[in-house]
Amino acid sequence: MNANETFVVVDLETTGQSVTKGGRIIQIGMTFIKHRKIVDHFESFVNPGQLIDRNIQQLTHIAQKDVKNAPYFEELAPMLQTLLQDAIIIAHNVNFDYPYLNDEFSRTGFPELGSSAIDTVQLAQILLPTAPGYRLLDLTTYLDITLNNAHRANADAHATALLFLKLWQRAEQLPAVVLKQLQNGQWPLLRQTQAFLKLVKTSGQREDVKLSGNIAVKQPVQAVQSSNQKLPDYPTSAQEKKQLFGQWLTQNDAQNSLMNRVNEFVAKRSDGILTILTAPKIGKTLGYLVPLLLDAKSRPIVLLTNDSSLQTQQLLLVQKLTKLLDIKLNTAILYDPAEYIALDRFADILSTTTDASQIQFFKARILVWLTQTTTGLLREIKVGAQNIDILPDIQGDTDSQYFKKAQANADTADVVIMNFESYFNQEQHLRMTREIEKWPIVVMETPSQFVTNLQNYFHVDLNLTQLQNTLKNLIHQEILGLSHKQRVFLRQNTSEALKLIKQINHPENTVPNLKRIERLLTIIARLMAIIKIGGTQIPTDWALVPNQLVKIRRLQQQVDVISSVETQNINEQQQVIVSFDMLDSRVYQERFVAHIHKLLIVSEYLDNNVSEFLRDAPNQVTVERDFIHNNAAPVRVVQMQKTSPIVHLQAITQQNVGEILIILPDIARVNHWYQKIKRTVTTQYSIVGESVTGSLEKIQRQSHLNQANIVIVSSKIFSTMWLRDQELPAVVIVPERLVWQPVSRLALVLTQMQRHDAPLLITQLNAMQRNRFKMQIKIVPNFDVKNNLIRQYGQILKDV
Repeated sequence: MNANETFVVVDLETTGQSVTKGGRIIQIGMTFIKHRKIVDHFESFVNPGQLIDRNIQQLTHIAQKDVKNAPYFEELAPMLQTLLQDAIIIAHNVNFDYPYLNDEFSRTGFPELGSSAIDTVQLAQILLPTAPGYRLLDLTTYLDITLNNAHRANADAHATALLFLKLWQRAEQLPAVVLKQLQNGQWPLLRQTQAFLKLVKTSGQREDVKLSGNIAVKQPVQAVQSSNQKLPDYPTSAQEKKQLFGQWLTQNDAQNSLMNRVNEFVAKRSDGILTILTAPKIGKTLGYLVPLLLDAKSRPIVLLTNDSSLQTQQLLLVQKLTKLLDIKLNTAILYDPAEYIALDRFADILSTTTDASQIQFFKARILVWLTQTTTGLLREIKVGAQNIDILPDIQGDTDSQYFKKAQANADTADVVIMNFESYFNQEQHLRMTREIEKWPIVVMETPSQFVTNLQNYFHVDLNLTQLQNTLKNLIHQEILGLSHKQRVFLRQNTSEALKLIKQINHPENTVPNLKRIERLLTIIARLMAIIKIGGTQIPTDWALVPNQLVKIRRLQQQVDVISSVETQNINEQQQVIVSFDMLDSRVYQERFVAHIHKLLIVSEYLDNNVSEFLRDAPNQVTVERDFIHNNAAPVRVVQMQKTSPIVHLQAITQQNVGEILIILPDIARVNHWYQKIKRTVTTQYSIVGESVTGSLEKIQRQSHLNQANIVIVSSKIFSTMWLRDQELPAVVIVPERLVWQPVSRLALVLTQMQRHDAPLLITQLNAMQRNRFKMQIKIVPNFDVKNNLIRQYGQILKDV
């Protein structure tokens, strides 16, 4: 293989997964590359000689009429052989397209191709390790490559060709040491993908990269000096803001009101808590950052949220504002140590070539990622790594290089961004380092998960019955590769652990002893290390032991620990559960509010229980609440009455409205409606179902609001809906009333839908719900479910 050969990108649309199971090609698209330029295209529909399944028509938008007069594959085969026999084949998932093509050649009596082949999925996974996904649509969006008519072979082939050329450029930009590692390492790459990497030549040395042993890492950006500088005065009026920000700040009254309200709050001398509920789309993050950054007394500012995409936006906004205002500020994002990679641990396992192919491939991705990341946060590379058990082996600790650097930055930063758990674990250290008793101001944005995280900070559940059964099984289990001394150690520790469980579970011990629990968990942690040496799989119920041990030791430092022993029926067996907790309201007041001068809570939506919890402050703290409204359009609601949701869905999918979301009570109902819609809806829409076509996380990650998808999910979506990057479509259908229990879910859905200009909710609301949310909804008038629904929805949806 050499760079001057002809490369041809091949994409097929087919009627099934394999030729041997009756599948046939219905369209072929090819894009030719010579001297790293696109030089030609070929495309043709192919008559499969059979009917095209409705699902395939929905996916590809290729109908029976498109292939009716197209040539059969055997008519195209001679020309295809001529075009492909001397070329290097490229495909996005090459082990589908290339074998499929050869199977069609074999079926029709032609010789199979023996050409070299390259897979752009694997290339992208290695060279773009932080991409949000590796479908062609994900990558073209990520790299700003135009892809019109996705799942049409001609469009996909052209987009894959552009992707391949960009990946070639990315490979040339790698440091020489990393490129050499990729070229010569034992990576499980498909077909001749590694041979392609061997022909890549690096474009030169990277000054922003340094070597740490045999690993290339990107050098961090140096912090700026931010002390002793004059800050601009806060612009109170809209005119002053316009003069200060120019055209950069889009004026809206709601954002201006938010800025002024926050400025008024920070100017007060007394400690306080201010909760501000805002309407959607007013720019609330910018709204509170401006007055805080212009107030020297507010530093250091602590920003708390569990939404990682919001954290990124906060960081970018601070950087933009400091540049615009010509001020110097250091900003740091800090997580717990295990969130960062440990370079020394990764270096130790890098040379191991006996790992499973999936782990070995992931190592190649990490090598490239380390030349790009400035944080070392493993969450940046977790797409495609969910089921890889290498992550625990390379997680950092308090001595790891990336964590120590992040903590050092946070120790001196003017703005510190953290999630709730990191704050609980590290705020005391940060305050002691700065020698301050209280933070000047802490901002919580979208704090829906705060109470849960606070409770979980101390909460421990131990299933003593399950632990006992696992330990008894361990005694009789043969673990290979252990020395005599290790076997004796295992037996002695297992025996001691079983005795401890009996003591903890003794009827006289109404209050379980934390010391015994700590000893039990310590022993299990040791047993885990021994089992790992033998290469035996760790029992699944031990996975949480390290974290539980940390919490038990944390509880030992507290007074008023709440504990309980309960017998529960789990899987038709009586099992003993030991639980430990702290009184969450006391923890909130004494460990959180007590160390903050001013707490600012900003959110579009806040459950009443969470809101009341956050406002439960000591007497000396003033508690305020405010609302910032704007002219967001109310959500239009179509009452389904007694008609089937299918009838509404069939009418809606005749319009061009992009993605449609259906929310159901549970997974069983998702599967029921998925099968029902699949049989009855006959449009070009594709159907996506939680647990049917992928997990909720995968579905949300791959969501594109403009795509023609019917997305069916369970009520689990309410636990992730508050995340900034989980925007709801403009059209949502809730066919079962059970979803609105509790009714706070309706408030969350309405708030999220108001991000759109003309949102539409199709459901059935009772009188209480309609009255409670009358400011956020507008019932579509004169809607007649017995009349022409296509015409009525065409009128309603023309603005979507």
